Amino acid sequence: MLAYLDNILEQEDAEALGAKISESEFASDLVYRTLSSTRKANLNAPALDGAGIGADPNTVAEYLDNTLPEERIPGFEKVCLESDMYLSEVACCHSVLSICMDEPVTIENNMRDRVLGLVQDSITKTEELETQKSIRSTGLENLIQPKPAGAPDYIRTKAHPLWRATVTLTFVCLMAIIVLRAVGPFDASHPWIGTLVTGSAEQEQSEAIVDPVEQESVDAADQSQNQPVQPFQTVAASENVNVVGTELAEVDVVTSTPVPSPLIDGSAYAEFLSDSHPVMQVAGDSFQRLVTGDQLGIGETLFSFQEFRPEFLLMDGSKLSLSDATRFSTYVVHEQMLGIQMEYGKLVLKSGDTPAYQFRLQAGDIELDLRLDGPRAIAALECVPYRDAVGAVGRMVRLVFNQNVTVSGLEELNQNAAASDLSSEKVTAYTVYAGNTEVTKLDALPTWGSASNTDSIMQEARQAYIQELAGSDDLVMQLQQLYEGHRLINVRRLAAYSLLELGDSSAFVGLLDDGDYRALWDDDIRLMKSFIHREPVNQQQIETALQDYSSDNVGQLISFLGQFSDDQLLNGVANDMIGHLDSQITVERVIAFNCLQQITGKTLLYKPEVSPQRQTLPIRQWRELLSENRVTNHTESLVNTLIPK
Repeated sequence: MLAYLDNILEQEDAEALGAKISESEFASDLVYRTLSSTRKANLNAPALDGAGIGADPNTVAEYLDNTLPEERIPGFEKVCLESDMYLSEVACCHSVLSICMDEPVTIENNMRDRVLGLVQDSITKTEELETQKSIRSTGLENLIQPKPAGAPDYIRTKAHPLWRATVTLTFVCLMAIIVLRAVGPFDASHPWIGTLVTGSAEQEQSEAIVDPVEQESVDAADQSQNQPVQPFQTVAASENVNVVGTELAEVDVVTSTPVPSPLIDGSAYAEFLSDSHPVMQVAGDSFQRLVTGDQLGIGETLFSFQEFRPEFLLMDGSKLSLSDATRFSTYVVHEQMLGIQMEYGKLVLKSGDTPAYQFRLQAGDIELDLRLDGPRAIAALECVPYRDAVGAVGRMVRLVFNQNVTVSGLEELNQNAAASDLSSEKVTAYTVYAGNTEVTKLDALPTWGSASNTDSIMQEARQAYIQELAGSDDLVMQLQQLYEGHRLINVRRLAAYSLLELGDSSAFVGLLDDGDYRALWDDDIRLMKSFIHREPVNQQQIETALQDYSSDNVGQLISFLGQFSDDQLLNGVANDMIGHLDSQITVERVIAFNCLQQITGKTLLYKPEVSPQRQTLPIRQWRELLSENRVTNHTESLVNTLIPK
């Protein structure tokens, strides 16, 4: 398969193998994974000193050279199938070797003579060194008189007797302390020195206590000049303290849980933790960027950017996190319940040590009340706008929570979920869309709901992005400059995502016209689908940006960004998509192909960044697939299509 991808097979063998790959869904997915893994800019490489069947560079070399023992080949191939990093390593190494085989290196005559001359120079220098070692200078030997062997003077000098005694005494004292501590603690309970400790304590106590009779015999004149000393200070006894003589009763200290201030309109309910993940506050027709420590007021509307995860600390100690492009607003339900109206995006609620607030979540057509019970409670909400097969725009809402969260508003579904293992560590997921509801059990929260879900390359890009925006007065202009001229490709991508949320779609559509950004085209098309279905004005922005690339087919391209039934696909939609695969406009090929790939789960080795004149075979295979009525949805679940695992 690697030889087929690198175009080093004979024409007949390549066509036969290509036909077999197109017939096998597993082989097609493997080819797609191999090609996409080699293009991922944020994919790490194995360590040079790695060990193990997959990480050892020698294992990769032996596998490509067909010298790896047969019993180790299945294990090595399994590692490559399970990891894109190792799969990309093998594919890239094979590509380099295939290029070296087809294009031998040309060495100039001057370079060849220079390399051969280095060998002779090395031999000559070695002979000269051996000759110099054989010649001894007799005059120098006569001048240097070696000293007689023996110990130096500072070693012969004997140590002072007191020094030896000090060392010995210190060692004995340390050993005595160790032995005494091993027998027992240094207090009255020690079997050997307990009496010494008790006697010392009693003596100090007797000296500290003053007899009241002696105090009364003090001269009145002295009392007027000197302040009398009282052994105990008189205090007022409370209801929980019993005073008998000079003995104080034990007091049970009851710690009270701090109650946050009641929620009212306009009051602060949270604090922005860090502006390293930007958040924008909507102010009429404009927006304002929050800075670290800003207080969030109830009634404000906030939104975040793609690839960022801002966090807020609520007044009761709970934490609210956003993931990717998210927009929400807040309102008061009652003094201890905060309402969150979510328009789109991803949101995570995690309780503090003593959660006090309750939450009412509104997204799409659903309304749920949440109570976080205990410090381990966590809930994640995702809202995805989409257009169904009949053209209706709606929102798919998924709520995922663990067993420490109490949800009301879906009582009937809670009864159905009670039959499952609610005592397990798994989390429950409610997915609501178009009047349908699904209840499932998941092993963990979605990957975007975990703070540990970080990528080192994207983390570097985010840091560079924030540094460039520091102190900027005109955010939009600065983002446009980043997109046009920054050296890091992922920083330019982040700038395009941010401009999209701020109302400028040109940079985002430009990502689809440049092959350098092909590694994340699939995610970009999903983002475009969600973006145009948030509100009608967003679709108009995308249409305006597409006019610069494809003025004749904008309406048809926009129509591809929805959901279709199998009948709709076979009755013309799939034919229109395949017709754009041989377009001379890159944006058209990218949108059409990624929509086909998300619908069918197949690639047929088509590459939208490559000219269609060089892809006659994949395009012909797509048309043959259509003629066989096989261009249909590879999954019947709308949930799996909109919210991939």
